[in-house]
Amino acid sequence: MDERERRGQDVRNVIREETSRGRRPVDTDAIAAAQERLAKCRELLELGNERDLRDAIRALGLKDGSPEFEEAVRIWRASH
Repeated sequence: MDERERRGQDVRNVIREETSRGRRPVDTDAIAAAQERLAKCRELLELGNERDLRDAIRALGLKDGSPEFEEAVRIWRASH
């Protein structure tokens, strides 16, 4: 992200926080983290073969055979 995009994102975050005054606070860091996770999930779903998917899941820290690992593989298989 270049400087201009980062500045624009900062401005949007401030506006979001200011417009939510009096309501539940907006955690822009949590929103950004969730968006990053979604982007990574989209990338995983676009992988061409199961071996690449499994390697990518391992790189994210999930262990072979764990429920989360198997669920990710199941979702990928359903989308291909």
